[in-house]
Amino acid sequence: MRHFATPNIILLGLLSLPCLAMLAGCHTGESKEETRTSPLPLTTEPVSTAAFPRTCDLPGTIISDDRFQLSSRVVGFIRRLDVREGQRVSKGQLLVQIDPVEVEQAIKQGHASVQAAGKDLEDAAIDVEKFEKLAKTGAIATEAYRKAKVRRDIAESTLAKAKAGLVGIKSQSAYTEIRSPVDGVVITRHKQSGDLTVTGAPILTVESRRTLLFQVYVPESQIREMAVGMSATLRIDAMPERSFEGAIQRIVPSGDPVTRRYEVDVTVPTDPGLLPGMFGRAEIGLGKALVLAIPSAARVQRGGLGGVFVVDQGNVARFRWLRFGREWNGLVEVTAGLSEGERIVAAVDQRVKDGVPVAQGPSGSK
Repeated sequence: MRHFATPNIILLGLLSLPCLAMLAGCHTGESKEETRTSPLPLTTEPVSTAAFPRTCDLPGTIISDDRFQLSSRVVGFIRRLDVREGQRVSKGQLLVQIDPVEVEQAIKQGHASVQAAGKDLEDAAIDVEKFEKLAKTGAIATEAYRKAKVRRDIAESTLAKAKAGLVGIKSQSAYTEIRSPVDGVVITRHKQSGDLTVTGAPILTVESRRTLLFQVYVPESQIREMAVGMSATLRIDAMPERSFEGAIQRIVPSGDPVTRRYEVDVTVPTDPGLLPGMFGRAEIGLGKALVLAIPSAARVQRGGLGGVFVVDQGNVARFRWLRFGREWNGLVEVTAGLSEGERIVAAVDQRVKDGVPVAQGPSGSK
C-alpha cells in the first residue's frame, strides 16, 4: 500500500495546479469587471404624460368646387363643337352652336299664330259692335249679342296665348349657342359635331380651377368630432416635399349607407401645382389628448426594435422594448411598455449598456 500511495499524491498535486490557476484567473476578471461597470453619471427622469395634438389622418382627392355639365335646352344637330378635353376656355366663350333651323321654323309658326289670332279678334270685335246696335233696336235677339261677346273674349285669349308662345319660342333661339359659364378647362366632351342633341343631354363638362377643395370621407365614429373651420394639413403625393394648410369648409350631414362614411370638404390654397384629381392625405386637428411621452433622445434601437433604458430600484439600467406612436415637439408617444412614474435614461450615448449601474444626475424636464 505504501508503494502505490506516492504516485497518487503526485497525481493529485498535478491536477490541483490548473485549478489554482483558474481560480486566480477568475479573481483577476472580477476586479476588471468591477472597474468596467462602475456607475455612470447619467441624467434620468420619470415617465410622465404630455398633451399631444389629436389628429384624424384621412386619404382624399382634390376636386373643383365649380364643375359644370353643359347641356342643350333645344333639340337639334350640333353645328359647331371645336373645343377638346384639356383646352382652357374663358367665361362667355362660345363652345357649342346648335343648328337653329328647328327654332327658326317654330318662330315663323309663332308669328303666323299671332297674326291669325289677331285677325279673328278683329272680326269678333266687329260682330260685337254690330250686334250691340241691333240688339238695342230689337232687330235681333239678345242671345245672339251675348254669343258675339263670348266669341270676342275667346279671340282675345287666343291672341294672348299666341303672343306668349312666340315670346317663349324666341327665347329658345338664345339656347342654340352654349357659352362657358366660367374661366376653366374642358374636362369631358360627350358629343361630336353633327350629333343630335336633345333637351338635358350633356354635351361638355367644364371645370373651374378658381376654387379647389380636398374631399375626404370620414368614418361615422369620428364625424361628430368634425366642425366647419377646423384646421387641416394637406400632403399631396405628387408634391411630397411640401404641405398645405387648409380648413374644413363644409360637412355633408348624410352618410353613404354602404361605407358609413360622410363627405367632408377642406379648402385648398391657391397653387399652380395643385390640380383636380391629385391624391393625398389630410391631417385634421381634433384638439389635444394626454399621452405617455418620453424625450426623443431617450429612444434607442436594439435588434431592429425601439426601446429605452429603464432604471430599476437598484439604479441599474435595463433595456426595454416599447411600442411608439407619434412624434411631436421633441417628444415621442409611448403606446405600450411603460408606466407613468418609471424612471428612464433621458439621453443615451454609447456607454450605456444593459445592466450598467447608473449614478443618477439631475432630472431633465420635458
